[in-house]
Amino acid sequence: MGDRDKKSTGNTKPASDLLDIAAQLAALAEEITALAKRPLEQPSTSSDTNDETEASSE
Repeated sequence: MGDRDKKSTGNTKPASDLLDIAAQLAALAEEITALAKRPLEQPSTSSDTNDETEASSE
């Protein structure tokens, strides 16, 4: 067995680890799908908050 073969066999993961990773990826895909369905909310800008502060101080 050459150095190349030793490196490739040392990086293999047990099947259970790969199944765990696949399950995590599936869960993330579901979360992304749910987030994609939500409407975007317009974030308040700093100028909006400054306007409110100035109006309340008058």
